[in-house]
Amino acid sequence: MGLCRIAKFALLATVSILLVWILSPATIIPPADPAEAIAIYVTTYGLHSRLVLPIDNGELIQYAYGDWNYFALNQQDLKHGAAALLLPTQGTLGKRKFSNVAELQQQVQRRNASLLSLEVAQAKVTQLLKILDAHFNRNIETLVENPQTGLTFVKDDQNYTLLHNSNHALVEWLEYLNCRVYGFVMWANFQIEYS
Repeated sequence: MGLCRIAKFALLATVSILLVWILSPATIIPPADPAEAIAIYVTTYGLHSRLVLPIDNGELIQYAYGDWNYFALNQQDLKHGAAALLLPTQGTLGKRKFSNVAELQQQVQRRNASLLSLEVAQAKVTQLLKILDAHFNRNIETLVENPQTGLTFVKDDQNYTLLHNSNHALVEWLEYLNCRVYGFVMWANFQIEYS
């Protein structure tokens, strides 16, 4: 009887720890004192996140990763939703231009999304933009425009999976920008912490 009680307690403790970990926000730690610091943005739409990077003349480019059928083609029925959640499916890379930060903020408010701002090195942003643009242009023949999201999409070379979704892609991009990210990133629940 004693072993059974200990096993139940251990199981309850393990489940409790997992729930706290899963429900806790993932933490983004920006680089300390980046050279030629520039503001970038993380937008969160429900369970999914996107990265917004500055380009010339105050304009911004938002990059997003997702499932081709569900995200790019708006096939958001139960069949496609379950496939995106449970199976490796065709990935997609999307992008959208904003004329300035005010336009980004308006879109975030209209969509009831959230917006985080942090600073990273200008040179790293320039490099990441080149990488993402080249990645986008590699499959330009698959381009589709989605009027519901305002994004333009291409098929991605990497499959979309439960373990490589929009939030995992965001973390990869942030790490390229010398940010550290820790915590549960299966869905978009990010916070910023300064070191």
